[in-house]
Amino acid sequence: MNTRDSESSVERLIKLAGEPDLPTSEGMRRARAAGEIAWRQMLAQREASPRRGRMLMLGFALAASLALVAWLVIRPASQSAVPAAIGQVIALEGMAGMQLDGETTSISPDSVVFTGSILETSQGRLAIAFIQPLSLRVDRNTRLRFDGADHVTLLAGSLYVDSGGLNVSSPLRITTPAGEVSHVGTQFQVSVSGATTRVRVREGRVLVESGHDAASRSLATGDELEIRGGLSFIRSGMPTFGADWEWAADVMPVLEIENRPFGEFLAWLVREQGWQLRYASDALQQQANEIRLHGSVEGLDLPAMLERVSLVTGIPLEERDGVLWVGKAR
Repeated sequence: MNTRDSESSVERLIKLAGEPDLPTSEGMRRARAAGEIAWRQMLAQREASPRRGRMLMLGFALAASLALVAWLVIRPASQSAVPAAIGQVIALEGMAGMQLDGETTSISPDSVVFTGSILETSQGRLAIAFIQPLSLRVDRNTRLRFDGADHVTLLAGSLYVDSGGLNVSSPLRITTPAGEVSHVGTQFQVSVSGATTRVRVREGRVLVESGHDAASRSLATGDELEIRGGLSFIRSGMPTFGADWEWAADVMPVLEIENRPFGEFLAWLVREQGWQLRYASDALQQQANEIRLHGSVEGLDLPAMLERVSLVTGIPLEERDGVLWVGKAR
């Protein structure tokens, strides 16, 4: 993100906020001080870690922008709130657009998501870092409105949610034409197509509160709920991998494997794919925790990723019927 991008972000926020009241001299002094501190922190962090420089610049620029707007824009509670930055695009495949305040802009790999914005993917797919550590992935032909830091509305298309783990608390409500969907530490998918809403659970639990009959339904791993009109259907034992899930893996954030334990990479991979993990022997499992990986898997598709890591470690990797075998499959 360059200086022009930072300036345009500030200008956009101030424009959306409307005509500001004049700040006090003390407010101006504190705003300038906050901006200078953020800028110096960004420079120090960027020098210490060049690979993270671009992301840190974006984060500090946003922090400085929002701090400045907070001091310069003082509005009565009855007036519209300033759109808040609640997420950032971290992976992008194809093209997508964002509507905010009547304007539509093209999405870039590091675009910021604001409250009140509507995302339209058309032929693109993308991943968004949302409420940490929660992330969202958006399929093609999807319209998604960001109502708040813990609330989105799926107008059409498909949304994949990853809370970051079963024991991680990250509240999120997803409004659909059929009702609201919330989760308890999980991976799941919500799809809206015409009058049909479908929820599939890969991991954990999901609560669906139907707007049609005011009933609450709790779904677990392998469950699928389909609501069509006033009717609902629940199926259990559905696969957590395969064609219905593959699109989400196409925009998964790439794991940096440099100096990372082999076992950690394997755990990440099977969770991303909805697979189970099996070791050909206890000795291999112990070995996997001792091996450190080097290099990168960025830009590789799944077969190439498995081949690269297998060559680096000298350990065969094979997926068979939703099971990733480490070593020769039995």
